[in-house]
Amino acid sequence: MEGHYVSENEKTFFEKIRYKMEHELAPSNELIMSEIDNDDKIYIVRVDYDEFIVGHGTVGHYDEEFHGMNLSEVLDANLKELGYIDNDITLWEWLRERDYKGVRFNNNYAYM
Repeated sequence: MEGHYVSENEKTFFEKIRYKMEHELAPSNELIMSEIDNDDKIYIVRVDYDEFIVGHGTVGHYDEEFHGMNLSEVLDANLKELGYIDNDITLWEWLRERDYKGVRFNNNYAYM
């Protein structure tokens, strides 16, 4: 991605996530995006260093999560195929459409 960002927010997202994956352990997980911060009820969690979970739902009703072994795998996940939304779109395309609105960089539960 380096050098091919479509916005400053995309650049910030990839640079901060890369730093976290290389230098910041999340043994208790890190909430990157909460389902309460978007109308589609999508959430993203970082696990340990470079594993990620994407999920969908609200309190009392959550769909099955998708666990990726790296960021690329999760960003390539098709949200319609996962049953999360009606649009045929990957998580990466979804994040780009919203210009990364709602992404958090300070929710590592190990440091809270």
